[in-house]
Amino acid sequence: MRRSTAATALVTALALGVLGPPATALAQPPGSDVGACLDGNCTLRVTGPVDIPLDGRAGPIGLSVSSIGPFAVAFWVHRPSGNGLGVVGPSGSVRFTSDKGSLAVRLLELGPDAAVIELTTT
Repeated sequence: MRRSTAATALVTALALGVLGPPATALAQPPGSDVGACLDGNCTLRVTGPVDIPLDGRAGPIGLSVSSIGPFAVAFWVHRPSGNGLGVVGPSGSVRFTSDKGSLAVRLLELGPDAAVIELTTT
C-alpha cells in the first residue's frame, strides 16, 4: 500500500469512528433481496433474522443472521461439513475458508434496528 493511500485510509477510519459513515460511503447501495447474494458477493441491509442462500462456490451453502444487537450481529454459516457461529462488531469482519475458497462477512453499519453487511467470496 502506498504511503498516501495508507494515510488516507487511516484518516477515513478515524473520521468514521468519530462521525459515523456518510450516506454515500458504500460503493453499491445495500439491498434487501437475499437472492442477490447467491454467489456470495453482495451488500445487504438486514432488519432481523434472515436466511441467505449461497451457491456453495466458496464452501458455505447459506448464512443465517440470527440477531442484531446494539454491539454486534450474530449469524450462522451453513456448510456441508457443519455449521459455524460468527459474531461481528462494528467495522469488523470474519472469514470462513474451505478447500473451495472463502466467504468474508463484514459489518459496514450497525444501527438500533438494522445492519448492513457485505459478503465477499474468493
